[in-house]
Amino acid sequence: MKIMNYPRREESWLPTLASAPRDEVFSTILEKLCSNGFFEVNDQLTHDAVLEALIARENRMTTALGEGIAFPHARLENLNKALFAVATFKEPVLFGDAPVQIICLILVPLSDPTVSLKIMAQLSRLLSDEMVKQCVMDAGNPDELRNIFSVHNLGIDKPILARDIMRPPRFSVNESEPASKCSHFMSTHNLHAIPVVNSDREILGEITVERLFKYGLPEFFGQLKSVSFIAEFDPFEKYFEDEQHALASDMMEATARTVSMDYTIMEIVFDLAVKSHPKLYVVDENNRWVGTIDKGLVLDNVINH
Repeated sequence: MKIMNYPRREESWLPTLASAPRDEVFSTILEKLCSNGFFEVNDQLTHDAVLEALIARENRMTTALGEGIAFPHARLENLNKALFAVATFKEPVLFGDAPVQIICLILVPLSDPTVSLKIMAQLSRLLSDEMVKQCVMDAGNPDELRNIFSVHNLGIDKPILARDIMRPPRFSVNESEPASKCSHFMSTHNLHAIPVVNSDREILGEITVERLFKYGLPEFFGQLKSVSFIAEFDPFEKYFEDEQHALASDMMEATARTVSMDYTIMEIVFDLAVKSHPKLYVVDENNRWVGTIDKGLVLDNVINH
């Protein structure tokens, strides 16, 4: 199936719209996308119902992926066929704190949930090309905008990759950070794991909550069935003894799992669910950290997409 099977011929291409608050922009795009007989074909849907579904999904987790692009989407029980629209804005639309100038809005039937992720994946890959992205921003009318995507007419029958669902890098520490600062940072931001990176954004290792808990415990603890006979032992004594001089490099483990941007969704699920890695760190061809994937991200962007 080709991606150009999904946009409506004229209604899906919306260059240089006026900026407005996010939800007003959603409404404007829907007014254009869902015109010319749309609600006659999809007679159990209304403009307000579709808008409400888009807003509810966006409020759960933003679909702004960085680089000025967002992919708002909704799964609709009574939608006849998946479709999408591409809108551009000279002045950014704010998705929370994220400024967005290209919105790819996707609607899919509830019975075919993965198609939205596949459409999003192909649009995202295409727009990651800076030349294509600039052409999209420069398009002055619907025909020009449509032709940019028509020339490529990507297929969507491809596996979902790490690049399609990864979250941009956010929290990290360097190896010379005090261990106490790292543990406080993880507590404050409710992190189960945090990468240790160098100045080139290469992953050196990972600090996990489990590592902090086990720091200083004798190796034989792992073999015990019960600790009742040593219940008075303080498991954090060594941590507090070393707290003043211990660094991130002392706490990190070399178990951080780095994967390429072309890692498939099957490999991702295997590493997270079977290999029990808390996070996957996506790296580019130069081994620089470019994104993160964890179980929560997969749940929200794939299973609950």
